[in-house]
Amino acid sequence: MKLWEMRYGDEPVSGRLFALRFIKRIHIVIISAVLAAAAVCAIHLIYRLSQEKKYRIETDVYLEYIPEAGSNELIYFNKYTWEQMSKDSAVVDEILRADPGLDEGTVRSSFLATLKSDVKVLTLQVENSDPDMCVRIMKAAVTGVDAYAQSLPEIMSTRLIGDPEDVNPVPPDIRVLRAIILGAFAGLFFSALYVSCRILSDDRIILPETIEKRYHLPAAGTLTSANLSESLEDLSGDEGFTVASVLGKEKISAVIEELKKAGAKPGDEALDLSDPESEGLIGLINKCDKPVVYVFSSKEMPKNDERAISLLSRCDKEPMCAILADSDDALIRAYYIGRKSRFADDAANKK
Repeated sequence: MKLWEMRYGDEPVSGRLFALRFIKRIHIVIISAVLAAAAVCAIHLIYRLSQEKKYRIETDVYLEYIPEAGSNELIYFNKYTWEQMSKDSAVVDEILRADPGLDEGTVRSSFLATLKSDVKVLTLQVENSDPDMCVRIMKAAVTGVDAYAQSLPEIMSTRLIGDPEDVNPVPPDIRVLRAIILGAFAGLFFSALYVSCRILSDDRIILPETIEKRYHLPAAGTLTSANLSESLEDLSGDEGFTVASVLGKEKISAVIEELKKAGAKPGDEALDLSDPESEGLIGLINKCDKPVVYVFSSKEMPKNDERAISLLSRCDKEPMCAILADSDDALIRAYYIGRKSRFADDAANKK
């Protein structure tokens, strides 16, 4: 088998495997959602509480419309119209005329005329960081709006309803629940997207059957398979075999010990293919007179494995079969629930 003969295209996307691997990482999504909710809430509170403190004063003016307004509702000015007019030069000029010492920009940013419910009751609002300025602008606004309203042909007269209210501090616009929901949703979305991308881009071998689909090598199972020794005898013969892998000497030695405990017959000398350029490696491969069993690991990315298998193939020592080390047996069992295949039997028959 050559490197370019390894077929990732033979592996269809498994929704079940994706779901199981996603569930295994669900704690990342949950923690991210909680942290994001806390962060967004904290930022929201800091931003709102750090804003300049403002004060507000309000009063109502009753508008007496012309008699024709009773039969034609279009004569009444609505909320949108009053709010637009309160920012126009005509109203602002009347306020400045009532108190020439006021600044035009301050009046425009602080004053608002609006309707809360009744079209005949106009509410005047002044919001400013200086409570004394609020009172001053309101006094001028009462006079200025009265003069402006009476200049309109639709309005006959105006009447102040009560005295202006006391100046009250404007409470900060704090919406903790909305901030928490927004943060949690953002955390869920981006963490789920991150976990999904990591899973989809992860080429590690999780299932033994992936070895057959991707590399066209018979899979004998995992190190924890109860019938591993019988599978190895069927696939590589009963005269023993040589283990080959890129896991390094210590890990390969541990794998050999596990195989011996399982009743298999691995040779004491293994082919360490972690460094394909090491001196004398080709000679060791050519001297190998036993069938080669390759060991994959579900914890390692397969790029080095692919180079190693290609090297064995070029030396005419293509592995007879392969086994999977570091397997996640719980995930494998869950994947094969309800399925019928030799891999499903192997998944249910672990040590």
